[in-house]
Amino acid sequence: MYENFTELTFRNTASCALRSLSMLNPANRISKTDITKWALRMRLIIAFLFLTFLQVNAASYAQKVTINVKNTPIKEVFSLLTKQTGYNFICDASLIKSLRPVTVNLRQVSLKEALNKCFSEKAVEVLFNGDQTIVIREKPIPVTEIHFAAPIPIIGKVTDEKGLPIPGVSVRTKGTSNTVVTDSNGSYKILAADQNDILIFSYVGYTTFEIQVKDTRNIDVTLKEQKNALEEVLVIGYGEQSKKKVSTAISRVDGKFIGVQPVSTPGEALAGLASGVQVQSGRGGYPGEAPTIRIRGIGSLGTDSDPLFVVDGYPLQESTQFNLINPADIESIDLLKDAASAAIYGSRAANGVVIVTTKRGKAGKTSFTVSAYTGVQNVAKKVDLLSRDQFIEYSKYAARMRGITYPTIFNTNPQSLPDVDWQDVIFRQAPISDFQLSARGGSEKVQFSVSGGYFKQDGTMLGTTYDRYNLRFNMDANLSPKLKLGISMAPSFSQQFRQPAGGQFSEASASETTGARALPSPIHSAVLMPPVVPVYAEDGDYAQGYRGLKNSANGVFFQAGLYNPLGVLELYKNRLREYRLLGNNFLEYQPIKDLKFKTSIGATFNLNDQYAYIPATLANGSAPAASLSNPIINQIYAAEAQSTILDWLWENTVSYNKTFGSNHNFNALLLYSLQKFQAKSTKVNGRPGTYTTTLLENPLASSEILGSLAYSQNAFLSLGGRINYDYKGKYILSAALRQDGSSRFGPNNRFALFPSVSGAWRITEESFMKPLKNVLNELKLRASYGETGNANIGDFTWSNNIIDRDYVFGSQKAFGAAQSGFANHNLTWEKNRQTDFGLEAGFLDDKYSISFDYYTRHTEGMLFQKDLPSIIGYATSYRTNLGRLNNHGFELSGKANFRLGDVKWTVDANISANRTMVADLGGPSSLPAKAAIFGWDNVFQVKVGDPLGLMHGYQVEGIFKNTQDLSKYPQWVTGNKVGDWIIKDQNNDGKINEEDMAVIGNGFPDFIYGLSSSFQYKNFDLSLIVQGVQGVNLINGNIRHQFGVHNVNTSPTYYNNMFDSQNPDRDVEYPAPLASGVTPLNNLTNKAVSDASFLRIRNLTLGYTLPAGLLKTIKMQTVRFYATGQNLFTFTKYNWYNPETSVTGDSADRPGVDQGTYPANRVFIFGINVGF
Repeated sequence: MYENFTELTFRNTASCALRSLSMLNPANRISKTDITKWALRMRLIIAFLFLTFLQVNAASYAQKVTINVKNTPIKEVFSLLTKQTGYNFICDASLIKSLRPVTVNLRQVSLKEALNKCFSEKAVEVLFNGDQTIVIREKPIPVTEIHFAAPIPIIGKVTDEKGLPIPGVSVRTKGTSNTVVTDSNGSYKILAADQNDILIFSYVGYTTFEIQVKDTRNIDVTLKEQKNALEEVLVIGYGEQSKKKVSTAISRVDGKFIGVQPVSTPGEALAGLASGVQVQSGRGGYPGEAPTIRIRGIGSLGTDSDPLFVVDGYPLQESTQFNLINPADIESIDLLKDAASAAIYGSRAANGVVIVTTKRGKAGKTSFTVSAYTGVQNVAKKVDLLSRDQFIEYSKYAARMRGITYPTIFNTNPQSLPDVDWQDVIFRQAPISDFQLSARGGSEKVQFSVSGGYFKQDGTMLGTTYDRYNLRFNMDANLSPKLKLGISMAPSFSQQFRQPAGGQFSEASASETTGARALPSPIHSAVLMPPVVPVYAEDGDYAQGYRGLKNSANGVFFQAGLYNPLGVLELYKNRLREYRLLGNNFLEYQPIKDLKFKTSIGATFNLNDQYAYIPATLANGSAPAASLSNPIINQIYAAEAQSTILDWLWENTVSYNKTFGSNHNFNALLLYSLQKFQAKSTKVNGRPGTYTTTLLENPLASSEILGSLAYSQNAFLSLGGRINYDYKGKYILSAALRQDGSSRFGPNNRFALFPSVSGAWRITEESFMKPLKNVLNELKLRASYGETGNANIGDFTWSNNIIDRDYVFGSQKAFGAAQSGFANHNLTWEKNRQTDFGLEAGFLDDKYSISFDYYTRHTEGMLFQKDLPSIIGYATSYRTNLGRLNNHGFELSGKANFRLGDVKWTVDANISANRTMVADLGGPSSLPAKAAIFGWDNVFQVKVGDPLGLMHGYQVEGIFKNTQDLSKYPQWVTGNKVGDWIIKDQNNDGKINEEDMAVIGNGFPDFIYGLSSSFQYKNFDLSLIVQGVQGVNLINGNIRHQFGVHNVNTSPTYYNNMFDSQNPDRDVEYPAPLASGVTPLNNLTNKAVSDASFLRIRNLTLGYTLPAGLLKTIKMQTVRFYATGQNLFTFTKYNWYNPETSVTGDSADRPGVDQGTYPANRVFIFGINVGF
């Protein structure tokens, strides 16, 4: 903008100019008021111009001026000259600011001479216009004609060390985005600006090569293959390190094995891919459900054993946030398994660390990738159940044996009854789809990666769906040679429609305090519902078991309280929405070559919104039954809940990396970290029995609304450091120390130190190993010891907390407060000490490699919930430190790489075993026994000296085949009959009681294993992932009601192998359906414990990439089509839905229980990847 130093002139001229510009824009509409104002301004401008014209006539170009100023701003000089001459000065505002103050002393000189003196040392020129204005502007730079050299075409071929062409190699001119890719013959053509350009050749698995163009027009390049596994760079926490210099136990999973699988969470994709890591999908194929991840066993009995998840440097407070990451965004996952590698994360790394690195930008031309797949899911395995005719025969026989009259229609007209497969009623073929779009690129100074995706999975059980939207933006910018900026932002939204999954067929009663009402498992109801019960009754309502057939006495014949599973799935509503944002940004400053300062600040924000509604038409398992035509209002349950979480982190690190001489490599890191977590949740629901209408499907339908508010917060303050040293890459030492403070402990116990030390010896670097170098190119021994901590408990459990409580005085309710919980001011950290010994070897230039680890792990001062005497009154237990848990185990992994011509084949395999022993329980020799499911009590007994996870129950020795057997063997229940099981008298005391319970299984496996393979032939690729678990048991709670019960469906296995009074000597496995046969309902036997070992073909993918010639024609970088099968086959002896499941989730002291859990899904998809 120009400044005019005759103020009135400037203002009117600017106003006129702005209005003129407005008129040029047809989008701006001018009102009548604007026109009136415009006319007024035009009159003033014309009048002013007239006065100016008179002034111009009175002035003369040659008139003399006098000026005497010292260090005077140029604006004031212009004003003095205007007063003497009447000339107006126009000058660019930015030029005025750049002009220095003027010092001159002139008397009676011309205006032109005065101006020349004022600007004698300034690069400006003075223009006199005929309209009494003088323009001051910068002198124009002389235009020099520039001749551009024609671009230089460079052609060539890229091959490997064997002379074979390498397609897909990126060829880029350094410092630009000019990039091409080699075709199927390894050939390329690129335009260079001049002979000084440098070409960069890069390809995954090969060493990057640079060459200057110079006078050459044909540049052929041979890329050297990188040494395979032992030259990987691993993420070690607050840094990276070459794998050959790593002295701790770290496993890496490449992102290509994560993104290839059609899964809703990245945790599911880890199964079978890393040694020492067990991934268990406790709820099978439930859409959006996160699996349980265990690294080297169980870490504690009092808290969870989840590892710490770190995403792009941000340690997450909640593991659920990890499972909202889009699997396609993941570059790699590094798993820190021993304490020495994890100790830099201190207090939260007791159960290992999972470090997730997402994809970031790379210098070069922006590349776009579109990926999409769609497919279908089916229940991988259905349960064998009796058909109508089989059930009628079984039910008739069972009724006779139990002395019960069965419905006469079973004899008179059985074919008129329906034959319903209730599994087909509740399960369906469900679609699954995923769409991803990403862009990556940048220059040498700024690199970026942007991605967005949408994932949708409909569950194979009706009423279950999961949708997720993801965005991610990563940017790295070199602001200067010494300053770097990094930005990571990842918002996401997910929505999950839920149904009850897990548990038995009957519900829990509603709580008068909270209004909570637990629905039964529709899956358990479906396998128990007799096939002769129709889906719908004659009146159109959902048929219930007790609303079906009657016996001859017009009494209930079928199981009372058995829900119609379809009614549950179609009437019950439960929706969970989650909004999440994860951001982490950093600045890195490098004042000198080897020193870096880095500060990062990040935050996560979560907003969860959940809604649940049980209508009046959904039966509650008792008569009279609620139904579509008979709504029972007091059976309504409605609730809405919302929670917010804000977690922020500020971290600062100083790192120093220096090589002294040429042999001593030194790296040091200092760390300061501060993290704060805040959560708030609210819930409202109606009190049971107070609902007054069915028109509102929310708590407002209740006349008495209950509400709750919960608030929690905690903070961590940490200081730490790490030193790495190696001599010639041969002798490697590392040590770390971290001090953490947590508000979850009392003032005197908040801080704890977590040290670690590790070392390695690369034997192959010794001179005496040189003769073997061609065969054994890498041999490394390593050892480590470290301590980590655990603070996974609630906030303020160490203190006395006050909560609101009501009390009734007479007939009046009074509001008050009461103490909640029992304080323990001595509560402190749970500590984990771990020792690891490892060996790594590479053969034939790393064509084959192996890794072996043996470790011991000791958990001390477990954060345990200890029972209190009932006399306390306001608390039944309190949190304290007690006991010790020991883990020990081994891990073995191997890798092989084969390449012959166009064939490339890589195989990774791993196997690992872990044992968890109870070493101490703080005094007592055992803990109170826990039930497996309702009715099967005292199953899980934690005892000092025993392995964790043991299942206790009765052992079946046979069947009472005659009355002589009833006298020969002790009876385990009063009234045992011929056809009942014979229970083993373990202590030979002549009676059967709890003293005869023995170990009949273990919920933790003997060992786990996995295999991944990638095969490529020309344009075809084939990948395979196998997962296996061996030596694990599962309590099948689904069959609890299927032994000897006449009025629910059962399996052909029981039907064909039960005791038959007509043929008592037949060798059978199961008892007759007798009146005393109800006892299996309340006593777990080894017949309900199954071998749940399995081998699963987790993933099989076949792909085809279009040839480079065709890609060039269609102007695409890559186009790949693929077909994938997930969970194709599972080889197991377990005859229910899924051997991997557990209704008890990640429970350390109740593992391996199945009842009504979601089945595993078999998935088939077809997809396409397009790059351009």
